[in-house]
Amino acid sequence: GNTIHSDAKISYIDAILGKQIKVKTVDGLVDMKVPKGTQPETTLVMRNRGIPTLGNSDQRGDHHVHVKVIIPKEISEEEQKLIEEVRKLKEEKA
Repeated sequence: GNTIHSDAKISYIDAILGKQIKVKTVDGLVDMKVPKGTQPETTLVMRNRGIPTLGNSDQRGDHHVHVKVIIPKEISEEEQKLIEEVRKLKEEKA
């Protein structure tokens, strides 16, 4: 069909907080908003950013962006402390 699929790798922090990223499309780089709270393996859809329909260039497919959240295997001591603080905050609210 006219739908394009691509992957976008983002950090776990960007998945939590949200971020504006650049996505390579058939028209070049396009800004796309990754909403805060995006879950791993989420598919975001950019409407009418896919392949133009043969014989009708006004009609286009969509571009599906599959979000891959990267979880680090190693973090610094400072990052560990900060993340543990966040965990404490979440546990206190539960």
